[in-house]
Amino acid sequence: MTVWSAGVFTGELSADYTQVELHPGDGGHVFGMGDIGLANGELGGPPILTTARQYGSIRLTVQVLDEEPALDPSWDAAVEFSLHTGESVSVTGWAGEGIIAVPLPPAVDVRVRYVVLDGQVAQDQSAEDHTAEGGVGPERYLVQVWPGTQAAPRVVVSSSPWSQYWTFGGPATDLLAELADIPDPGRLVVVIDRALAAHPDVAGRLRASDARYRVGVIRYLQELFRVTYSTGAYDDVRDDHERLGHLIDERARLRDP
Repeated sequence: MTVWSAGVFTGELSADYTQVELHPGDGGHVFGMGDIGLANGELGGPPILTTARQYGSIRLTVQVLDEEPALDPSWDAAVEFSLHTGESVSVTGWAGEGIIAVPLPPAVDVRVRYVVLDGQVAQDQSAEDHTAEGGVGPERYLVQVWPGTQAAPRVVVSSSPWSQYWTFGGPATDLLAELADIPDPGRLVVVIDRALAAHPDVAGRLRASDARYRVGVIRYLQELFRVTYSTGAYDDVRDDHERLGHLIDERARLRDP
């Protein structure tokens, strides 16, 4: 008989390469999960959870709940996906450094919500400031799990610059496929304009001189540079971050407020 036991489980994990891992357990797997920015299940191993810091200790809490919890309107970075549990579900640090055992029954379909709180604070401060003496940084990480039937993965909210860099990756890939027939180098401005049109909140932030919000648009340009790398079309600009920043700001100012 399946026994579901709600509870809260907290621990410290070691993040590296901006990631920790959610292990669905032996015999477990995720459902149809690609890369949704803050979580990635397309790499063949356990789902990767993206952290706001590149490396260092993080504090993560897992909530096992009886039903879907309400969304907190203060959150600015959250995604959801579905998982079929196996034996011994856990969240671990990079390469197994640190572990939080999650006592879920095996062979159950669950919904998982991954939330990063104060991730932008961690991005705006250097990781060295918080990890030099082994302490955790200012941000916090939350995984919520509840019984739920299979459903498509989704980005719940991504309104902070650091999270947008990750969650805009999928839309960037789709946009560049759509714009494949537009000749270079004119495609550069088209990509910027389409990215700003897709994310009017970003354009507004840039018009208000918050340059941190350039990173989401940069993610679109990185995809452009990737698909044109062999042609050399953007060799003169791909590493000119100042020039790209000024161009993004200029295009944002040209949009209707």
